[in-house]
Amino acid sequence: MATVDKIRKDIEKTKEKISEMQKKLRSLEAQLVEEENLEIVRMVKAVKMDNKELTMFLKAYASGLISLPEDMMAVDSGADPEDAAGDAEDYADEN
Repeated sequence: MATVDKIRKDIEKTKEKISEMQKKLRSLEAQLVEEENLEIVRMVKAVKMDNKELTMFLKAYASGLISLPEDMMAVDSGADPEDAAGDAEDYADEN
């Protein structure tokens, strides 16, 4: 009987650990979403468009009326958001 009780206690401990890890996972996922949102906000602010211009740009892009150059679409994991904003401004100055 002692073995059965021990197994039951181990099961309970394991369930508690799983519950704690699920809470930690939810917290980490929420932190990730928050950081991604902050990164998006920083990028949008760096473009220096007012709300109307940004809305028009995003609608045009979403509808396919405009497209970005391929080199701007490349994902550079080591890129600094400030550098990307500067590149976007340089591109805007060229047009």
